[in-house]
Amino acid sequence: MQRRLPKLALLALLTAGCFARPGSIGAVLAQSKGDGRVTVRETPPGLPAAEGGIVPGDEVLLIDGRDVRGMSPEAIHLALEGEIGSTVQLTLLRAGKVERIALRRAPLAAPGAR
Repeated sequence: MQRRLPKLALLALLTAGCFARPGSIGAVLAQSKGDGRVTVRETPPGLPAAEGGIVPGDEVLLIDGRDVRGMSPEAIHLALEGEIGSTVQLTLLRAGKVERIALRRAPLAAPGAR
């Protein structure tokens, strides 16, 4: 038993970080299959996107300087995800005007939790 305890302790330490949930901006996005444009569909209240003034209909042009049109949905998700409290820079198109906004990533509620 004593020989197994260090292995179990090591396993617990290695997997502890695997369960940490990264933060994000909390926006529901849609990507056009034709041209790759990304549009905000929903910004749930209380999450960084809504608190930062992002509204449905805004088009996301760049995430941290990267053009979203060439990114897969998974790449977009990963670009928005990051350490809680870290900042992500978005460039948006709203009503014909380009706007730049910085949002701090926050924890998102688990599915079904409210």
